[in-house]
Amino acid sequence: MNTEILSFEFEWYLRDYFFRINNRNDGEFKSMFDNDEICSFMKENYLKYRNWNMKEITELFSSVISDLHDRNVLIVKKDTRAVMLKSRFERKQCANCYYVNYLSTAESPNCHRCKSINLKDFPFKK
Repeated sequence: MNTEILSFEFEWYLRDYFFRINNRNDGEFKSMFDNDEICSFMKENYLKYRNWNMKEITELFSSVISDLHDRNVLIVKKDTRAVMLKSRFERKQCANCYYVNYLSTAESPNCHRCKSINLKDFPFKK
């Protein structure tokens, strides 16, 4: 499979992970995450990565984390093998292509698939 597609998909699952961790009922914002714990979680909890070995997951993780760092979404803590989120993630659905986006409040609100700015809360609030 194309490396660009693998990275795009892995980033979506990683953003989903950050969103879910920070939207638990306790309401406390968790900003620091251990790299090895994230990679283990991805392998254990997302069916897509269950048959992957940890080396494959770690390599893809490193690539995606570097890209998110370059886009100012998180900070890479190389000395502690951890990453730190700059802000919470919000879940939005694109009104044009219906893609579910997990966006940091520190980045521009554009759909990751079609680049539209026409995003709605997901699930829709009544």
